[in-house]
Amino acid sequence: MFHQVSRFVSKFRDLEQQEFAHTSEEERQWRLLKEKLASTHTVEQQEAIIRKCIAVTSLYPQAGASFVAGNIAYAWAGQGIPVTLCEMPTQTSYFYFALDYERRVRSFKNLSPTSLLLMQNNQLRIQIDTPFHSQQESSRMDIANWILRLSKDSSIVLIDVSSYWNHREARQIFELADEVWVVFDTDIARLTRLCLVEPTPGWWVAEKSKLRFIANKWNTHLSRSSVMKKVEGTLSLWGPSVPQIDYQIARVDEEKAAMAHVKANFLLELFPEEESQFQSLIYAHKGRVL
Repeated sequence: MFHQVSRFVSKFRDLEQQEFAHTSEEERQWRLLKEKLASTHTVEQQEAIIRKCIAVTSLYPQAGASFVAGNIAYAWAGQGIPVTLCEMPTQTSYFYFALDYERRVRSFKNLSPTSLLLMQNNQLRIQIDTPFHSQQESSRMDIANWILRLSKDSSIVLIDVSSYWNHREARQIFELADEVWVVFDTDIARLTRLCLVEPTPGWWVAEKSKLRFIANKWNTHLSRSSVMKKVEGTLSLWGPSVPQIDYQIARVDEEKAAMAHVKANFLLELFPEEESQFQSLIYAHKGRVL
Protein backbone atom coordinates (compact mmCIF):
# COMPACT_ATOMS: atom_id res chain seq x y z
CA MET A 1 0.00 0.00 0.00
CA PHE A 2 2.82 2.41 0.89
CA HIS A 3 4.53 1.86 -2.47
CA GLN A 4 1.28 2.44 -4.35
CA VAL A 5 0.73 5.73 -2.54
CA SER A 6 4.35 6.72 -3.14
CA ARG A 7 4.02 6.06 -6.88
CA PHE A 8 0.77 8.03 -6.98
CA VAL A 9 2.37 11.04 -5.25
CA SER A 10 5.38 10.93 -7.58
CA LYS A 11 3.14 10.79 -10.65
CA PHE A 12 1.01 13.64 -9.30
CA ARG A 13 4.10 15.80 -8.71
CA ASP A 14 5.28 15.13 -12.29
CA LEU A 15 1.91 16.14 -13.73
CA GLU A 16 1.78 19.19 -11.47
CA GLN A 17 5.03 20.51 -12.94
CA GLN A 18 3.86 20.11 -16.54
CA GLU A 19 2.41 22.98 -18.59
CA PHE A 20 -0.67 22.60 -20.77
CA ALA A 21 0.09 22.15 -24.48
CA HIS A 22 -0.12 25.33 -26.52
CA THR A 23 -1.34 25.73 -30.07
CA SER A 24 1.12 26.52 -32.85
CA GLU A 25 -0.26 30.08 -32.99
CA GLU A 26 0.28 30.57 -29.25
CA GLU A 27 3.84 29.25 -29.54
CA ARG A 28 4.49 31.61 -32.49
CA GLN A 29 3.25 34.61 -30.49
CA TRP A 30 5.34 33.50 -27.51
CA ARG A 31 8.50 33.35 -29.64
CA LEU A 32 7.79 36.81 -31.07
CA LEU A 33 7.37 38.32 -27.59
CA LYS A 34 10.62 36.77 -26.38
CA GLU A 35 12.39 38.14 -29.46
CA LYS A 36 10.99 41.62 -28.72
CA LEU A 37 12.32 41.46 -25.16
CA ALA A 38 15.72 40.33 -26.42
CA SER A 39 15.85 43.04 -29.11
CA THR A 40 14.99 45.70 -26.51
CA HIS A 41 18.07 44.68 -24.54
CA THR A 42 20.24 44.78 -27.70
CA VAL A 43 19.15 48.32 -28.62
CA GLU A 44 19.73 49.60 -25.10
CA GLN A 45 23.18 48.04 -24.95
CA GLN A 46 24.09 50.04 -28.03
CA GLU A 47 23.00 53.16 -26.15
CA ALA A 48 25.12 52.15 -23.11
CA ILE A 49 21.99 51.61 -21.00
CA ILE A 50 21.14 48.04 -20.08
CA ARG A 51 17.55 47.33 -19.18
CA LYS A 52 17.11 44.49 -16.74
CA CYS A 53 14.21 42.55 -15.32
CA ILE A 54 14.87 41.06 -11.88
CA ALA A 55 12.48 38.73 -10.08
CA VAL A 56 12.85 38.58 -6.29
CA THR A 57 11.44 35.60 -4.43
CA SER A 58 11.75 34.17 -0.93
CA LEU A 59 11.75 30.45 -0.29
CA TYR A 60 9.17 30.82 2.50
CA PRO A 61 7.02 33.65 3.95
CA GLN A 62 8.72 36.41 5.97
CA ALA A 63 12.20 35.63 4.64
CA GLY A 64 12.44 39.15 3.19
CA ALA A 65 11.75 39.24 -0.58
CA SER A 66 9.54 42.35 -0.33
CA PHE A 67 11.98 43.97 2.11
CA VAL A 68 14.92 43.42 -0.25
CA ALA A 69 13.05 44.38 -3.44
CA GLY A 70 11.54 47.54 -1.95
CA ASN A 71 14.69 48.92 -0.35
CA ILE A 72 16.97 48.08 -3.28
CA ALA A 73 14.51 49.76 -5.65
CA TYR A 74 14.41 52.84 -3.40
CA ALA A 75 18.22 52.98 -3.19
CA TRP A 76 18.77 52.64 -6.94
CA ALA A 77 16.15 55.30 -7.70
CA GLY A 78 17.88 57.61 -5.24
CA GLN A 79 21.04 57.28 -7.34
CA GLY A 80 19.26 58.34 -10.50
CA ILE A 81 18.41 54.92 -11.93
CA PRO A 82 14.81 54.70 -13.23
CA VAL A 83 13.23 51.70 -11.48
CA THR A 84 9.78 50.12 -11.69
CA LEU A 85 8.78 48.05 -8.67
CA CYS A 86 5.80 45.74 -9.08
CA GLU A 87 4.38 42.59 -7.59
CA MET A 88 3.32 39.09 -8.45
CA PRO A 89 0.39 39.14 -10.89
CA THR A 90 -2.88 37.65 -9.59
CA GLN A 91 -1.92 38.41 -5.96
CA THR A 92 -3.29 41.18 -3.75
CA SER A 93 -0.78 44.01 -3.48
CA TYR A 94 1.39 44.00 -0.36
CA PHE A 95 2.84 47.46 -1.03
CA TYR A 96 -0.67 48.92 -1.16
CA PHE A 97 -0.87 48.32 2.59
CA ALA A 98 2.82 48.47 3.50
CA LEU A 99 3.20 51.97 2.02
CA ASP A 100 -0.29 53.17 3.01
CA TYR A 101 -1.17 53.98 -0.56
CA GLU A 102 -4.46 55.66 0.33
CA ARG A 103 -2.76 58.17 2.59
CA ARG A 104 -0.05 58.92 0.06
CA VAL A 105 -2.39 59.65 -2.80
CA ARG A 106 -4.86 61.30 -0.37
CA SER A 107 -8.00 60.11 -2.07
CA PHE A 108 -9.54 57.06 -3.71
CA LYS A 109 -10.39 59.38 -6.61
CA ASN A 110 -6.80 59.08 -7.77
CA LEU A 111 -7.04 55.32 -8.18
CA SER A 112 -6.94 54.01 -11.72
CA PRO A 113 -6.45 50.62 -13.39
CA THR A 114 -2.74 51.43 -13.63
CA SER A 115 -2.20 53.15 -10.28
CA LEU A 116 1.38 54.27 -9.74
CA LEU A 117 3.08 55.56 -6.65
CA LEU A 118 5.95 57.85 -7.66
CA MET A 119 8.92 58.37 -5.34
CA GLN A 120 12.52 59.55 -5.42
CA ASN A 121 11.87 62.45 -7.82
CA ASN A 122 9.73 60.13 -9.96
CA GLN A 123 12.67 57.81 -10.57
CA LEU A 124 10.90 55.06 -8.64
CA ARG A 125 7.60 53.90 -10.12
CA ILE A 126 5.69 51.51 -7.86
CA GLN A 127 2.88 49.73 -9.64
CA ILE A 128 0.34 49.17 -6.91
CA ASP A 129 -2.44 47.37 -8.78
CA THR A 130 -1.55 43.91 -9.98
CA PRO A 131 -2.63 43.78 -13.63
CA PHE A 132 -4.36 40.40 -13.68
CA HIS A 133 -5.88 40.32 -10.21
CA SER A 134 -9.43 40.14 -11.61
CA GLN A 135 -8.58 37.15 -13.77
CA GLN A 136 -8.47 33.53 -12.69
CA GLU A 137 -5.18 32.98 -14.47
CA SER A 138 -2.91 34.62 -17.02
CA SER A 139 -1.19 33.17 -20.05
CA ARG A 140 2.48 33.28 -20.94
CA MET A 141 1.69 35.96 -23.52
CA ASP A 142 -0.03 38.08 -20.84
CA ILE A 143 3.06 37.92 -18.63
CA ALA A 144 5.44 38.66 -21.51
CA ASN A 145 3.39 41.65 -22.69
CA TRP A 146 3.22 42.98 -19.14
CA ILE A 147 7.00 42.78 -18.64
CA LEU A 148 7.60 44.32 -22.06
CA ARG A 149 5.41 47.33 -21.20
CA LEU A 150 7.14 47.83 -17.85
CA SER A 151 10.60 47.60 -19.44
CA LYS A 152 9.86 50.62 -21.63
CA ASP A 153 9.44 52.88 -18.60
CA SER A 154 12.52 52.05 -16.51
CA SER A 155 16.08 50.79 -16.73
CA ILE A 156 15.29 48.15 -14.12
CA VAL A 157 12.06 46.27 -13.47
CA LEU A 158 11.98 44.62 -10.04
CA ILE A 159 9.19 42.07 -9.62
CA ASP A 160 8.43 41.05 -6.05
CA VAL A 161 7.28 37.43 -6.38
CA SER A 162 7.36 37.04 -2.59
CA SER A 163 6.95 33.38 -1.51
CA TYR A 164 4.74 32.44 -4.48
CA TRP A 165 7.60 30.73 -6.34
CA ASN A 166 5.53 27.57 -6.89
CA HIS A 167 2.78 29.40 -8.82
CA ARG A 168 2.53 29.02 -12.58
CA GLU A 169 2.84 32.78 -13.15
CA ALA A 170 6.06 32.81 -11.10
CA ARG A 171 7.61 30.17 -13.35
CA GLN A 172 6.70 32.28 -16.39
CA ILE A 173 8.25 35.38 -14.81
CA PHE A 174 11.45 33.49 -13.93
CA GLU A 175 11.72 32.31 -17.54
CA LEU A 176 11.62 35.88 -18.87
CA ALA A 177 13.63 37.63 -16.12
CA ASP A 178 17.32 38.38 -16.53
CA GLU A 179 18.03 37.45 -12.90
CA VAL A 180 16.16 35.63 -10.15
CA TRP A 181 17.08 36.65 -6.60
CA VAL A 182 16.37 33.92 -4.07
CA VAL A 183 16.09 35.27 -0.52
CA PHE A 184 16.31 33.24 2.69
CA ASP A 185 16.98 34.21 6.28
CA THR A 186 18.54 32.77 9.44
CA ASP A 187 15.81 30.15 9.99
CA ILE A 188 18.03 27.35 8.69
CA ALA A 189 15.75 24.66 10.15
CA ARG A 190 12.87 25.98 8.03
CA LEU A 191 15.11 26.07 4.97
CA THR A 192 16.19 22.47 5.56
CA ARG A 193 12.61 21.25 5.97
CA LEU A 194 11.59 23.01 2.77
CA CYS A 195 14.36 21.42 0.70
CA LEU A 196 13.58 17.97 2.10
CA VAL A 197 9.79 18.10 1.83
CA GLU A 198 9.23 20.04 -1.40
CA PRO A 199 10.29 18.53 -4.75
CA THR A 200 12.86 20.47 -6.74
CA PRO A 201 10.97 23.15 -8.72
CA GLY A 202 11.54 23.10 -12.46
CA TRP A 203 12.80 26.71 -12.56
CA TRP A 204 15.54 25.87 -10.04
CA VAL A 205 17.18 23.77 -12.74
CA ALA A 206 15.98 25.50 -15.91
CA GLU A 207 16.98 29.01 -14.75
CA LYS A 208 20.09 27.95 -12.83
CA SER A 209 22.35 30.53 -14.52
CA LYS A 210 20.02 33.37 -13.42
CA LEU A 211 19.85 32.50 -9.74
CA ARG A 212 21.45 34.84 -7.18
CA PHE A 213 21.25 33.75 -3.55
CA ILE A 214 20.78 36.41 -0.87
CA ALA A 215 21.20 35.70 2.84
CA ASN A 216 19.00 38.17 4.73
CA LYS A 217 19.27 39.15 8.44
CA TRP A 218 22.83 37.78 8.44
CA ASN A 219 25.67 38.62 10.83
CA THR A 220 29.39 38.05 11.25
CA HIS A 221 28.89 34.86 13.25
CA LEU A 222 26.72 33.34 10.51
CA SER A 223 29.27 34.32 7.87
CA ARG A 224 31.71 31.74 9.19
CA SER A 225 32.68 29.18 6.58
CA SER A 226 31.16 26.28 8.54
CA VAL A 227 27.72 27.91 8.64
CA MET A 228 27.83 28.98 5.00
CA LYS A 229 28.80 25.46 3.93
CA LYS A 230 25.86 24.10 5.88
CA VAL A 231 23.48 26.49 4.13
CA GLU A 232 24.95 25.79 0.69
CA GLY A 233 24.77 22.06 1.38
CA THR A 234 21.12 22.40 2.33
CA LEU A 235 20.32 24.28 -0.90
CA SER A 236 22.14 21.60 -2.90
CA LEU A 237 19.41 19.14 -1.85
CA TRP A 238 17.45 20.64 -4.75
CA GLY A 239 20.13 19.99 -7.33
CA PRO A 240 23.39 18.23 -8.17
CA SER A 241 25.55 21.36 -7.85
CA VAL A 242 26.24 23.37 -4.69
CA PRO A 243 24.86 26.96 -4.94
CA GLN A 244 27.06 29.83 -3.82
CA ILE A 245 25.71 32.57 -1.54
CA ASP A 246 26.13 35.71 -3.63
CA TYR A 247 25.12 38.47 -1.18
CA GLN A 248 24.58 38.99 2.52
CA ILE A 249 22.37 41.64 4.11
CA ALA A 250 22.98 42.30 7.79
CA ARG A 251 20.15 42.29 10.31
CA VAL A 252 18.97 45.87 10.69
CA ASP A 253 18.15 47.53 13.99
CA GLU A 254 14.81 46.03 15.09
CA GLU A 255 13.52 49.35 16.42
CA LYS A 256 14.22 51.04 13.10
CA ALA A 257 12.59 48.22 11.18
CA ALA A 258 9.52 48.38 13.42
CA MET A 259 9.29 52.16 13.09
CA ALA A 260 9.46 51.93 9.30
CA HIS A 261 6.60 49.39 9.30
CA VAL A 262 4.47 51.49 11.63
CA LYS A 263 4.98 54.65 9.58
CA ALA A 264 4.40 52.76 6.30
CA ASN A 265 7.82 53.63 4.88
CA PHE A 266 10.64 51.75 3.29
CA LEU A 267 13.46 51.31 5.79
CA LEU A 268 15.79 53.46 3.64
CA GLU A 269 13.08 56.08 3.19
CA LEU A 270 13.00 56.67 6.94
CA PHE A 271 16.60 55.77 7.82
CA PRO A 272 18.86 56.49 4.81
CA GLU A 273 21.94 55.76 6.92
CA GLU A 274 21.01 52.06 6.78
CA GLU A 275 21.89 51.96 3.09
CA SER A 276 25.33 50.67 4.06
CA GLN A 277 23.70 47.34 4.96
CA PHE A 278 22.72 46.88 1.31
CA GLN A 279 25.90 48.19 -0.31
CA SER A 280 27.22 44.90 -1.72
CA LEU A 281 23.95 44.28 -3.55
CA ILE A 282 23.40 47.90 -4.62
CA TYR A 283 26.79 48.52 -6.14
CA ALA A 284 27.31 45.06 -7.60
CA HIS A 285 24.42 45.78 -9.96
CA LYS A 286 24.70 49.53 -10.36
CA GLY A 287 27.76 49.20 -12.59
CA ARG A 288 25.87 46.85 -14.91
CA VAL A 289 23.07 49.34 -15.40
CA LEU A 290 24.74 52.73 -15.76
